[in-house]
Amino acid sequence: SMLRAATLLAAIAALAAAAGNGTSSKLDSNCSPAYLAQTKSCLDSYFSGYGLNPAKMPPYNDYVNVIIDLTTHFGANGVDIFCSLEVNVENCLGYLFNSPCMTASAFQEMYGMSKTDAYEYATDFPVRAYMCNNKQFAKDNNACFDDVVTKHMDERRSCTTAVEEALKKVTDGDYCKPWGDFVTCNDDVYVKYCGQQVKGYICNVLEVGINFDSMNACKSSLPKCG
Repeated sequence: SMLRAATLLAAIAALAAAAGNGTSSKLDSNCSPAYLAQTKSCLDSYFSGYGLNPAKMPPYNDYVNVIIDLTTHFGANGVDIFCSLEVNVENCLGYLFNSPCMTASAFQEMYGMSKTDAYEYATDFPVRAYMCNNKQFAKDNNACFDDVVTKHMDERRSCTTAVEEALKKVTDGDYCKPWGDFVTCNDDVYVKYCGQQVKGYICNVLEVGINFDSMNACKSSLPKCG
């Protein structure tokens, strides 16, 4: 299903964590213990909805696989199921959804997970929110997204390898250019197999994740999504 795009996000989040972009690992003072507890309560309900145990959260890829199973089993209806859980958690969190209580450091604090897993889980929420806001489009292009992920993994992987190499070679502190090239590279792969209409969607899915991870540091320099 189109949700395998989440594996792309896993790559982004892991790379962002590895790039060590100077984000503090200390919990933001704007997320008080009371707000953090409220956030965790909403997230616990959300994760329980997938049959996960909030007291023992699995690695991010296992969580993604649970969602993939859902959409593989129920098809387009699986997208409806996962989006209803997404809407519920957004409603439960309210303004906390876009707050310091939903950062990677907050996830580390709430669930005792590794930094990389925390980045991946935290990034997953704004990306999934974008996907669900564009649910019909995702359903309409579901089969093609699926094809790209299952049959053209090598082309997508070459985009990831290129950004990893480029990030290692950055000497002037500009980590944004490699991410811009990464977006363009993935856009090209999806457009090649799915058509021009998917360009804006794929671009936005990737940039929502990159902007979240980089705390919007790259927002102005990333390619404009159609």
